[in-house]
Amino acid sequence: MKWLKINTVLLSAVLSFWAPLSQADTQFRVIVDASGSMLISDPDKLTSEALRLISNLAPEEEATLGIWLFGEEPRVLLPESIVNKATKSKLASYVNSYVTQDVKTDLEAIIKLLLDTPDSGNLAPEFNRHWILVTDGMVDISLDEVVNKASRDRILNELMARLEERDIHLHTVSMTGYTDKDLLESLSLRTDATHTEVAIPEDLLDTFDRIFTQASPSDELPFDGNQFVVDDAIDELTLVVFHEDGVQPHVVKPDGSLLSLVNDRNASVAASDHYTLITVRKPDAGVWQVNNVDLERSSIRVITNLSSQATKIAPIVFVNEPIYSTVGLFQKNVIIKDDNILNLVTVKQTLIRLSGEQKETILSHEMTQTNGQFKQRLEGIVEPGNYELVSLLDGKTFSRQLSQYFTVHPAIDFKGTNPGGNLIAFSAHPVNLKLNVSRSNIKLEFTYNNGTTETEEMQLVGQGYWEKIIPVSADDNVKVRAKLIGMTQTGLRFDYWTPFWHFNRKGDEAPTVGLDDVDPTSMLLMSIPSSNRDLMPVMVLPAVSVVNEVEEDGELSSEPDAADIQTSDVVKAVEKTDSLSKTEWMMYIGLNLGGILIIAAGIFLYRRMQKNKSLKSDDTDDV
Repeated sequence: MKWLKINTVLLSAVLSFWAPLSQADTQFRVIVDASGSMLISDPDKLTSEALRLISNLAPEEEATLGIWLFGEEPRVLLPESIVNKATKSKLASYVNSYVTQDVKTDLEAIIKLLLDTPDSGNLAPEFNRHWILVTDGMVDISLDEVVNKASRDRILNELMARLEERDIHLHTVSMTGYTDKDLLESLSLRTDATHTEVAIPEDLLDTFDRIFTQASPSDELPFDGNQFVVDDAIDELTLVVFHEDGVQPHVVKPDGSLLSLVNDRNASVAASDHYTLITVRKPDAGVWQVNNVDLERSSIRVITNLSSQATKIAPIVFVNEPIYSTVGLFQKNVIIKDDNILNLVTVKQTLIRLSGEQKETILSHEMTQTNGQFKQRLEGIVEPGNYELVSLLDGKTFSRQLSQYFTVHPAIDFKGTNPGGNLIAFSAHPVNLKLNVSRSNIKLEFTYNNGTTETEEMQLVGQGYWEKIIPVSADDNVKVRAKLIGMTQTGLRFDYWTPFWHFNRKGDEAPTVGLDDVDPTSMLLMSIPSSNRDLMPVMVLPAVSVVNEVEEDGELSSEPDAADIQTSDVVKAVEKTDSLSKTEWMMYIGLNLGGILIIAAGIFLYRRMQKNKSLKSDDTDDV
């Protein structure tokens, strides 16, 4: 088997002369609002600095970047191209000079333009598309609201379908509270991306940093105060530090000397007003120190042959959906299963809720080691919002950190309307295609004035949503909420209760419907029902519970689909290193035979050319 792999590698090396040297695996397209109101929302042009940040974060030759402006008409600021020194230099000369003075915001036109714009740069066959939209307004192309609504509907229907079809992650960023949040949030939820409301312009830098981390995750080193420890397995580190305008960070090396913030063969620096990126190649092992930076916002990314890997978390997690997490330690991409090593390792996971500048720690819990991996299940996230799951691996002489970002949101958008007459209609639309509509169901719970309750099932409409139309009698006054018994496309089961709605009718008047005025605390108490009631208390304040692997074993019989989820990326990596499948054997043999045939054909053509050359030479001699 080993000689077959070696032959394959050698042949691949020979054949690579006919192929490009490298291909980009990520596409970044940034769409920036150029309306005049952006002068008020972003007076210091932090948007320009955020654009430079994402170009500096992207490894050269491994991503493409293009930037467009939109307002009355869409236009190109930076044509899409591979990220390299020339691109970064061109961007730096452009971003500070663009004008924001448009009086309209035609979002439909810019999305359509980008969908029709061919990909540029040397992109790999299955590259990831991450688009970022920054705006402080809403669809505003006419003084006629009917025209604006029609444009908005086309975005949510025709253009949304095209975004989903091409697997484009459209991250949206609201610069003020006056944006069309429902529209922007829908765009992000449906395309497996994040929606962020920026409280102050400086938060835009953190938002772009998180989006890049989500698109291109990396091993990190944890801070211990203002210090961090570099071990011998670190080949390269990149400090991403945020600071006040005009302040220069101080980086102290293990020998006590100050790191020179100039570009040389061992280090490269990209500095801006509010951030600095410092890359150090072959860093000295030992304790490093960083001063004059905001440590809460800063990070240390590393390239190493001793890495940690974790199960991928879906960008969108539904309220009450369990999260299965597995973390493994790898040496040169081969998982370490030696108990003598793993018994010295601890892994702690911390769940953090992100809200503007605020970071709220929800839980911090040590993972359980099982079969050479660290596992646990998080269950019971009931508060919608953006979250970060930090996995800190401590190996006594080394440490690694992984940051994973995701959005928690109800799986359905539940609404009540009055279609006319004495009727009330309730509908529930899935917010993301990961909800398996055909295997999920919804029941309505009605509570009447006399205290009695009854339930009715909502019908699944052919278009992929649920609906229930109810005739309302005179003087009816009813509270209603819906219970979703949901199933994801991967077979995970979860429950979700919607907030209470109410409808009533006074005499022969038309009925009215709206959200009920319920105390927020009691609302959260009612949102907790779970399919695993022994794992999470029902009537307590919202809290995330942890289920370890040992506790889980007795529950898998009642959750038959959950076992499939545990075939994580880490587990797959283990299986890949243990054996070769029949398909892989055939691939290796095919590559070898193909390579041999190409080389043989080359030799044959070469000999034919030499023979023809010799014949021509003989003919010349005869003349």
